Amino acid sequence: MALLFDCRGIASRYFDWAAHEFAAMKRKPHLATVLFRPKQNPASLQYRDLILRDARRLGVTVDGHEVEDEESLLSLVRRLNHDRGTTGVMLFYPLHCALKDDDVMDLISPLKDVEGLHSANLGYLVKFKRYLDEVRGIKCVVPATAKAVLKVLQAHPEIALEGRFAVVVNNSMRVGKPLGLMLENLGATVVKCYDKTPRAVLEDCVRRADILVTAVPDPSFKLDSSLVKPGAAVIDVAYQGNIDAATLAERAAFLTAPENRIGSMTRAMTFVNLVYCAKNAPLRRSARAPVLG
Repeated sequence: MALLFDCRGIASRYFDWAAHEFAAMKRKPHLATVLFRPKQNPASLQYRDLILRDARRLGVTVDGHEVEDEESLLSLVRRLNHDRGTTGVMLFYPLHCALKDDDVMDLISPLKDVEGLHSANLGYLVKFKRYLDEVRGIKCVVPATAKAVLKVLQAHPEIALEGRFAVVVNNSMRVGKPLGLMLENLGATVVKCYDKTPRAVLEDCVRRADILVTAVPDPSFKLDSSLVKPGAAVIDVAYQGNIDAATLAERAAFLTAPENRIGSMTRAMTFVNLVYCAKNAPLRRSARAPVLG
């Protein structure tokens, strides 16, 4: 019988760490959330409200912004980038507008990017760079959802990453691309599959996976649990679920439960990133800071 990943339990430890870090700071962090057309993006609205709830519990001040048009969005991002009182900026994707999500990600200052989606922050993963300034202990920020998946795996030392074959069924900027880099950096062999991967190839990769992460947001997308390699570690990120957990429990060694998926861990990693953003203030005040959007 598979062991269930306790994502909420693991997340609580990171929330506690973040709370301790915030309490020790002389200058308390200030998070700005930006929600584009909330009435048209109910999922983002719900997620924003969860972030606000977590922030209240952690004692973090949040300014919640809502905008209805692209020009106002761009103007707000520029203002928050240059606002000395703003420690971190969180914009909720997908935007569902004329602007490309990937382009807007690069307009947020990389030093205030709590989601780790700016190209500069993604570039640190390519180079496996962990610190902006190791002497002062200023860490790099990396994508929160991908980091959440990795930390859940690392919470179980018996799940070896080095030398394992990992399959990620997602190729997005928030999950698949950065997670693939993270796993590769730690010695795994990684294959990413997505909507253009032929089904037969996808299924063959799933059969070989020691570690399987699936994060397809389409509720109609399903993987047959019989494809999963016996003894594999499986993390199903998708809100609707891409694999039936009940039938998978007899094959996998580790798996996520439908009622305890990765969401709480993603939010915890967002606040861990906010700690890092708060600690990079010396770089923001110096000429060593990356160019702001």
